[in-house]
Amino acid sequence: MNLESHAPKLDGLVTYNRDGYIATIALNRPDKRNAMNLALWEALDRAVTMAAEDDQARVILLKGEGRSFCAGLDLSPENELIPIITSQPSASQKMTFYKAVKRVQAIYSRLEHLSKPSIAVIHGHCLGAGLELALCCDIRLCSADTAFGLPEARLAIITDLGGIQRLPKVVGPAHAREIAFRAHRFGSEYAESIRLVNHVYAREEILNEHALEMAVEIASNPPLAVQGAKDVFLFNESVPGNRALDYTAARSGMIMPSEDIFEAFSAYMQKREGSFKGA
Repeated sequence: MNLESHAPKLDGLVTYNRDGYIATIALNRPDKRNAMNLALWEALDRAVTMAAEDDQARVILLKGEGRSFCAGLDLSPENELIPIITSQPSASQKMTFYKAVKRVQAIYSRLEHLSKPSIAVIHGHCLGAGLELALCCDIRLCSADTAFGLPEARLAIITDLGGIQRLPKVVGPAHAREIAFRAHRFGSEYAESIRLVNHVYAREEILNEHALEMAVEIASNPPLAVQGAKDVFLFNESVPGNRALDYTAARSGMIMPSEDIFEAFSAYMQKREGSFKGA
């Protein structure tokens, strides 16, 4: 890839960088194992917006700096959400909490509905709000040392950022209920066996290598077709089968003909790699 690298400035809690067609969003609170607080969520929202608006980004890698992908909710007082959770119950307190949760839910939904495919590159810990975040990605890859879980039930709270909605679609309702009800930690082998992750790699450096290889492979395909397929996958999840099939047909027609389709056919016939520009 010879496109210009792109690294707009954020406040440091989350970074956004693009090299060629591959963009990387990285949680950057390594001293806290990337535990989530409102400031980190707001920074994530800005990075997701950058990814959405970056016309050169075709695939998004989501990572965590340091020892963990994300250890879940930051339970320290510096998380502005904790005083809201623990304050004296009142109608005002409940509405404040509700609005805060809805705000974060919207950030996760924006990541899930990015037009470009996203890959969660997971290591160390992927717990609570971190696992809910990974579930917003299209593909999940992890290193063998990763610990997964939804510990909210042990903390007397409900998994409320979309995990209860998204997890059953990935692992099935029975596994999802077990994970939510037990609130236990489980390893990468079990995560792979229930299809929570696509692949497990022995070490973090191998994970990163394969994640980049996969991203490059996806980015080398015609972007209109890849993004159209993602759009249809998202639509399929929200409507009955017949309507989804109708939409698939209509959405497929939206990108035909294109310059890329002629290039794709030509490259196939000539047994060479295609060069696609999303037009």
